[in-house]
Amino acid sequence: MVGHRRCLAVMQTLSSPTLAVLIKIAVTRTAKEIHTSLLAANLDRFITETSSKERLVQTVLMDARRAAQKGDNDAHRGLLAFAKEQTSGFRHPDELGPEALLFQLKDALLADGYDLQWEDPTIRTDTGPDSWIEIDRGPVVYHIRPTEAPGVEMAAEISGLEAQLGAAGFQIALNHYKQAVDNLNHHNYEASNGALRPMLEDVTFRVAQKYGYTGTSGGNAINFMVDQKKVVPEKWGRLMQGAWDISHPDGPHPGRSNADEARFRMLIITSIVRRLLQHAGF
Repeated sequence: MVGHRRCLAVMQTLSSPTLAVLIKIAVTRTAKEIHTSLLAANLDRFITETSSKERLVQTVLMDARRAAQKGDNDAHRGLLAFAKEQTSGFRHPDELGPEALLFQLKDALLADGYDLQWEDPTIRTDTGPDSWIEIDRGPVVYHIRPTEAPGVEMAAEISGLEAQLGAAGFQIALNHYKQAVDNLNHHNYEASNGALRPMLEDVTFRVAQKYGYTGTSGGNAINFMVDQKKVVPEKWGRLMQGAWDISHPDGPHPGRSNADEARFRMLIITSIVRRLLQHAGF
């Protein structure tokens, strides 16, 4: 149950890396603008001191995050509202470099399950082939929307797999999986990918051993279960082979993964391993 609360707390509100980006953006505003943003986000109830701008924002966001983790939905909505408030004042995204704080915020939010989107207000009138006149470029309108489809509970799936691995006695796989989840929560995408791979290999190897596999390779263990029609149906086994294939590229190498890819990999492999353990009776 402790692990379940840990997952839910981290996955359903904003993570520390996201708060850090929000603080970096907020301190570029004036003190009055910061207070207005906190009021607009209904986070002014967390104001307890008015020292430096950085200390003010840091204290409010951390206190609001703690409240959200304890089930305060208004605090969670306030954090998202504050994030949206911080998008005001940015130049048009097309005019910003890839390292701009706006794109850092977009990537950080994506890792937390939210997509920062914007509407381009530019009005263009065609004047001929491959030419146009820009009539107006007004303020960009930003939106923050959840990335998960309705009914998809990533936190519940993660908590469920942790419990299954523990009950099966797969301690090595469980340790790797906890490292993968922790790294994903802290936006270390390549490290998360790198820890998922040995978890998947250890589980498939141990399950295949139960059904007579004597080899040493996780990939061959999957092929054994598919070819011998053991544990899983053939078509379902091909899905496992696909999961094995995607667990190898873009692993623990800097710059080879991003929030969207890492979250997708976590959800797919988590779901497949859970079903494999269920089929095998663990």
